[in-house]
Amino acid sequence: MPLTNSSEVRKPASFRSRKLWIVSIWGIAIAFGVAVRLGWMPAMDLPLLTWIRDHQLAGLQRIMYIITVAGTWPFYIGLLLLLALILIPKKQLRDWLILALDAGLTFAVNNLLKVIFQRGRPLDFFQISQGGSSFPSGHAMVAVAFYLLAALMLAKAFPRLKWLAAVIGAVSFLPGLSRLFMGVHYPTDVVLGWLLGVSAAFFWYEVWLQPEMEKSILRLAKKSLFHN
Repeated sequence: MPLTNSSEVRKPASFRSRKLWIVSIWGIAIAFGVAVRLGWMPAMDLPLLTWIRDHQLAGLQRIMYIITVAGTWPFYIGLLLLLALILIPKKQLRDWLILALDAGLTFAVNNLLKVIFQRGRPLDFFQISQGGSSFPSGHAMVAVAFYLLAALMLAKAFPRLKWLAAVIGAVSFLPGLSRLFMGVHYPTDVVLGWLLGVSAAFFWYEVWLQPEMEKSILRLAKKSLFHN
């Protein structure tokens, strides 16, 4: 049966209570993006990257490389296909669609932000080849959005598995951390990516809990497509 139950659907008050901090996160991210677009360099970025580069262990770096590869889109597509095989036969298509939309739209928004802010990468610290803009970190943003949402859904549906949900939630921050070890992002790229990912995860969690909110989003999308 689906993870959600109509008798457990909450009123939208919980989302309204979170709206302020979600908007605040986005306000901070946009303000930061504008600042770095204008050439500002946070004081913490270069010293932290230098410290990480100078204190790396070979074994740890190999682990971080594996984690960074696991944060790429082929891995997410494979994971979503696996989840489809598990969830859809159990009549949990809606749960799968929300996870897929969360990952896909977060990826799209991340790429849009990179195009807008055009922050260069820390080329002097590269441990691997990497193209594109730096802010915000896609690995950090998408991983937290996807895995944290999955953890929240798991904890809600199966309270006895909250320990597993906590592990998944903690692991969601590793892909972003791995990008610092690979030297392809500034620390602030990763931190803001994490925050944006958290906001996306909680937004889609509220959508999952509230079918009416989901219907409103679909209506807005249809109106937007119609007017365009």
